[in-house]
Amino acid sequence: MKNILVTGASSGLGLFLSKYANEIGYDLLTVGKDKKKVSKLKSQLDDKNKKKCHLLDLRDKKKFQFFLKSLKKEKFDVIIHCMGGGFGKHNPLISQKDLNELFNINVSLAVEINKEIIEKKLFKKNLKIIHISSVAGIESTASVGYSMVKASLIAYVKTLSKQLIKNNIYVHCILPGAFEYESNAFERLKLRNKKMYNKFIKEKLPTQKISTANDLLGLFKLLISDEGNILTGSAITADYSETNSFRI
Repeated sequence: MKNILVTGASSGLGLFLSKYANEIGYDLLTVGKDKKKVSKLKSQLDDKNKKKCHLLDLRDKKKFQFFLKSLKKEKFDVIIHCMGGGFGKHNPLISQKDLNELFNINVSLAVEINKEIIEKKLFKKNLKIIHISSVAGIESTASVGYSMVKASLIAYVKTLSKQLIKNNIYVHCILPGAFEYESNAFERLKLRNKKMYNKFIKEKLPTQKISTANDLLGLFKLLISDEGNILTGSAITADYSETNSFRI
């Protein structure tokens, strides 16, 4: 039975994948920072996975170190990094402080978790690591800060994968387009500004409809299997042709 770590598990794609992994019987370690949402997730998990559903804001250095130490008895098959976001930092002349904050939550914390797990051999054979970037990492579709950090993830995955493949560790990067699921950015936009939400769909999405998290599930099933190993290092765009970039 696979043992999976999901960060950013209290909303959006992290929440969706946590619930899916639990439903099919995987062992699951989840971490999220929203008390109400983590409590709701815990109530939906099997007893074995409830015990490893953590309410922690990993931006807090002491809590992050506590989390790293809590991994010492684990042996993971799959790591899925979903934590991240733009956190309302829309100023194109982004400050160093704000950029560092975005880089920390979108990139640095995941990098340190990977380091801890790999260096201390807290994984099984053929480890799969999946990072969630965004189409904003390859096209200028979002804020300066958000686009920068999501592009950084693409570079990290490509470079790291070349070093780890000889150890049968496979690192992937997924670039979702617009999709909707509980508490994610597009669900919040729909609730906050329905006119802007509809305009985005009409002008940006060739399908003329918003995707769902379930549309991404087949890709995740592939990447957590050995059949997806050939895609290691890839930045995989999953957007129903939303972007104009000439790449997968």
